[in-house]
Amino acid sequence: MCSAGSRLLVHESVRDALLDKVARIGRTMIPGDPLDPATKLGAIVDEIQLKRVMGFIESGRRDGASVRLGGEQVRKDSGGFFLEPTIFGDVSSKMSIARDEIFGPVLSVMSFRTVDEAIEIANDVVYGLAAAVWTRDVRTAHRVARALRAGMVYINCYDGDDITVPFGASTVRLRPR
Repeated sequence: MCSAGSRLLVHESVRDALLDKVARIGRTMIPGDPLDPATKLGAIVDEIQLKRVMGFIESGRRDGASVRLGGEQVRKDSGGFFLEPTIFGDVSSKMSIARDEIFGPVLSVMSFRTVDEAIEIANDVVYGLAAAVWTRDVRTAHRVARALRAGMVYINCYDGDDITVPFGASTVRLRPR
């Protein structure tokens, strides 16, 4: 989907525990037949896009990010372009996996120490369609939502839209390349 989350910024104090939970969920998302109601993750649209996504995965590895889950093409015998969910840890905001739109099942996890650092990392990209803030503190939620340069900011949810309501955002280029 066009607003799929591809970056996860998490406070350093809960990073490892959260990464373990995300990886546990990722292991259940086995790529499969998109016409099967049990399938949670279908194929990449075509071979060109699969190669592009695999290029990002190789770039992440080369740049020093750690693969916490996946990163491999699967079901090659099916004729489809299936890719395991891929989770990178130890990602720097300067890496291409954290800066570019990948359009594949790849999650880049970056940690932060302070809310201001999280805002700085989140805003340090040229794209800003959607963002989400997860917090128990409503003041923090409002402060961060106002500071994020994104078309939509969700609070304690993601992609919680109703398909009967118009999707009102479009990709916003925040800074020239």
